[in-house]
Amino acid sequence: MQNISKYVQINDFLLLEYEFNRDLTMTSISGTGPTVGDSNLGVKQYFSTNDTALGNTNNILAMNSTPTNVERSTWYNYFDDSYGSIAAAYAPYFDTSTAILDTEYPHDTVKVHIVSGYNFDDVAGFLLQVRAEDTSANLVDLSDFTYIKQTNIATGSDDVVKFSSNALYLGNRFYDKYVEFKVPSVFQLGSDLETTPGYLGPTLSVAELSDVFMTYSTIPTLQTDGAGNNTYVLYESSDFQLPVTSAADQFNAFIAESTYGDFIEFYGTWNDQIIGQYMGDIESGRIPLYTSNNPNDNYQEFSEIYGATTAKWVLIHEIYVYENIPGVTGGSSLLSQKYTFTQEDNFSLPNFFRPVLKNADIDASYTIQYICRLSNRMDGTQIIRRASFASTDPKKYGLKFTRLNVENIIPYKVFNRIEDEKANIIVGGGKPQTKFSKVFYNVSTVRMNQNDVVYPDGHGPVFIKRGDAVYKFKFDKYNEMTDDTENVDLSGAYNYALSFTLDDDTTIELVPTYSANMNTTIGELEFKITRDQSTTLLAQTNNGYEILIKNPDGTGYVFYEGKYYKNDDTSKVEEAFKAASGADLQKENTSLRAQYESLQQAFNAISSRAGRWRNRRNSSESTSL
Repeated sequence: MQNISKYVQINDFLLLEYEFNRDLTMTSISGTGPTVGDSNLGVKQYFSTNDTALGNTNNILAMNSTPTNVERSTWYNYFDDSYGSIAAAYAPYFDTSTAILDTEYPHDTVKVHIVSGYNFDDVAGFLLQVRAEDTSANLVDLSDFTYIKQTNIATGSDDVVKFSSNALYLGNRFYDKYVEFKVPSVFQLGSDLETTPGYLGPTLSVAELSDVFMTYSTIPTLQTDGAGNNTYVLYESSDFQLPVTSAADQFNAFIAESTYGDFIEFYGTWNDQIIGQYMGDIESGRIPLYTSNNPNDNYQEFSEIYGATTAKWVLIHEIYVYENIPGVTGGSSLLSQKYTFTQEDNFSLPNFFRPVLKNADIDASYTIQYICRLSNRMDGTQIIRRASFASTDPKKYGLKFTRLNVENIIPYKVFNRIEDEKANIIVGGGKPQTKFSKVFYNVSTVRMNQNDVVYPDGHGPVFIKRGDAVYKFKFDKYNEMTDDTENVDLSGAYNYALSFTLDDDTTIELVPTYSANMNTTIGELEFKITRDQSTTLLAQTNNGYEILIKNPDGTGYVFYEGKYYKNDDTSKVEEAFKAASGADLQKENTSLRAQYESLQQAFNAISSRAGRWRNRRNSSESTSL
């Protein structure tokens, strides 16, 4: 499962990013001195006592503060370059401490992104409290991270304050640096089954699925004694509460180089699939993403302005292309392309993009940052996900495509050229059958009689491949009078769809490709199934599908039904269908034979009675004479 980042705008200068560890990547804490202290205020606080945590979790005691009153308005912080007296300096504020036995543990990552040009000139620093609720409904401190702008903290500045190689652009602001630290994963703490004392799970005893409670406060001024002892008073704070899990966690972003073309594919995902039909469930409320206490707030005003049929939920895509140019001091990263667009429909199809790298001849690599926003246009709420793609082959997307050098190629004149082979047409050798194949795709033929009744072999299976593939259905009629087939005209003001019902009663509905290989006038419908969709379909126990026809007046009905199978099962499924079709035809032939014999017997009986009647009439006429 991919990690999920949630963003909170703290103020005009700072953006908070909390990345939940969902793939359970372990962070080594061996040698960092992981400790849980019980403060004299009755609060548990987690921290590392050794400076080796710098560059790892950064959650060291020297960069933590501890409250000195129950209101948590006055705080104490100690820092000294030698790190030798840190434990002694904090000792008066803790009654006991427990050394943690874990050598590694999953950690969440906290980043405070700083807007370009801002250097905390108006304050002394900030305090960010990260807390979770334990099983006794008390809050435990996972970090009381303190960033203080002072000279002696420069020892850890290179590890704590980092400059972004690619500046983050969000909310019309550029963030070119950030402060980073890590805390134990709140989700893992709540589900930790360890019961041995001394380990992190039972020591903190965090409640299952506890929210993350955070408080940001600016540090206006410091009172310091010159020996590393700092105290400060907080005058203002901002509280944030983030749920560990929510329905919106299924939403994510995907970007990668296409496997069937020279371009980049990107799209929003839901539950690791292209978001597609889920947008309809979000719009209707079947997937609740309420952004207020009343999900219909402002809907009347919204519908009056934009119309009753206008969708509330849309996707906003942002693409940023960075060219990474090497250099002696680490090189540079140039933002060479960016664009934004809003997607209101066709959510089942990926979006395509081809970058143009202006410095492809000297670039070492390039990176594409992709931001996908699931936005509610009614109230402006957005769910934001980020993804990225990087490549070390920048020349592929230079200003000009790579061309073959043909200047030194000597053309040869060929004599005695063999003429193109012509088709050998045999007259009277049976009905000619001509097939044309322009691309590789699977074709299923559906044959009906003149009464639109599907023959048994019309239920032939569709064999699903594991990758991207195109599937064509060909509808024709068999005329028993002329012993020939006729095309079924599917053209007109109609829409068609290929629908699959999954085991959980959700559906995947595909629209025709309308490509050059599809002609509705002669009964052809073509659909494309992507790799993600085929993977989902092949995992189902229900293997039925339907072809739907939708009329302009909004009505619709099932046009055709069939079954699909794995492409590996082609031979055995076809044999089974042939056997079933043969049995059906044999049964139909036996039934028709029985009807024929019954009619023949009835005809013979009528003929016999008619003969006897004629004989009696002739005898009667002879007697009269």
